[in-house]
Amino acid sequence: MPQLVPVYAHRFLPAARGAYAHPVLSMWGTDIVCYGNDLADYIDREFREVDEDAPWNPQATVDFWKEFIH
Repeated sequence: MPQLVPVYAHRFLPAARGAYAHPVLSMWGTDIVCYGNDLADYIDREFREVDEDAPWNPQATVDFWKEFIH
């Protein structure tokens, strides 16, 4: 499994050299859910009020995670 960078609680960023704007993933056991398009989006969604009309289009930046991000 590729390396992950801890963000907060069970939220992680996939680690990859030369890539940026990784989606934030929530991982609890075998449950993997995308919680933000990138770190800034995640912080807004987790800790601030979010515009429900804000675009939601997370993109996998590490091949391993592509099947988990929809």
